Amino acid sequence: MEDDTGEKSSFIVGLIENRAKEVGVAAFDLRSASFDLSQYIETSSSYQNTKTLLNFYDPMVIIVTPAKTAPDGMVGVSELVDRFCSSTTKVIMARGCFDDTRGAALVKSLAANEPSALGLDSYSKQYYLCLAAAAATIKWIEAEKGLIITNHSLSNSTF
Repeated sequence: MEDDTGEKSSFIVGLIENRAKEVGVAAFDLRSASFDLSQYIETSSSYQNTKTLLNFYDPMVIIVTPAKTAPDGMVGVSELVDRFCSSTTKVIMARGCFDDTRGAALVKSLAANEPSALGLDSYSKQYYLCLAAAAATIKWIEAEKGLIITNHSLSNSTF
């Protein structure tokens, strides 16, 4: 569905993976100021779980780290975006922008819910990849879209 500006989607998605085939996803909806965070183990060499999420969000921009060879000959999320989402804008950000500590602090301060309700205090180490993706996604949105996200302004932050 397209909006008045011709954009078909309002989602900005950040993706990062580790050597253990875990993928962290941060999906920010510009229309509703909501943030969905997901972290999972990619069990398929074709990245089917990630493809399904990308199909669901249909993002206007996908933020990834620079391409590198993935474990076990898997293509990696950067290559997946090139192959599966060729019509979507791909933004490459340095791996240093994907900072899980910064992401946890940002999500805690920006979420409308109490941080304890999100479970971040006890799960931040478990969800480090999606928090890293959140940090990069917020950094890009603020720099490129000129959108300032104020404390306690995200209507729905979910894991």
